[in-house]
Amino acid sequence: MEPPYDPAEAEVGTPVLDIITRAAGTYAPVPEFLPVNGFDQVFRCARTPDHPMGFFEYYVLREQGRSAVRFAVRASSHQDAVVAGFLGFLCSRRDLAFDGRSHHKVALPSPVGSFDHALFCSPALGRACAAYPAAAARVATAFPVFNCEIGDEDPEVLVDARIHGHASLPYSDWRRSPYPAVDLRFDIQPSFYRPSPKFKIYRSGYLQKLMDALPATSPQSWLEVRSFRGETTRLQPDTTMSFADVLSLRMN
Repeated sequence: MEPPYDPAEAEVGTPVLDIITRAAGTYAPVPEFLPVNGFDQVFRCARTPDHPMGFFEYYVLREQGRSAVRFAVRASSHQDAVVAGFLGFLCSRRDLAFDGRSHHKVALPSPVGSFDHALFCSPALGRACAAYPAAAARVATAFPVFNCEIGDEDPEVLVDARIHGHASLPYSDWRRSPYPAVDLRFDIQPSFYRPSPKFKIYRSGYLQKLMDALPATSPQSWLEVRSFRGETTRLQPDTTMSFADVLSLRMN
């Protein structure tokens, strides 16, 4: 019988899929990685695809399999043709997430489903294989996004919040609507909302709640909304802009 897998024994040259397969086999069904037809060094694994939360996991290998770029697609939104369009784009850029920068936001040459951009994240930012420590530093992340979801000049801390924080993008759902970047800071008194003097990331629904509360507050109250382009809109109790108007500014 093969001894239990010890991540500490994984050598630098061990292919990442071998590490993941052996490590996963110690506590869960062993994933079966199958080559994707038409794409060199691309493999796919189906994770309970018939389950409502099932997904397909893709690995675009580089360096003879010693590192990779990963993305996942919820089974409920998976379409082979759409994924193929993204793979064609990704395969020619599989080194981009390993160039020393934390992330890259790149315009797609043609839409992938409804998406118009892609986000590439370094292994440290994407955390694609955090569950497999021996492979974690060698697996980057990439997935399609809408232009309005990631700021062109966003620093790593903001991108980290957008993809991992409390208002994070559901980026494995490829049939979703845009989640425009809604960075807010405000002081709305009197209200149930504690002042937030620094910009933080929120969902658009929270913006609507704040805008609904704003007209009934003191004249000194204010709300600032920052878009993915870095543009800021300041709202006060007498502001006449509608929620739809403000949200449209976040998306264009």
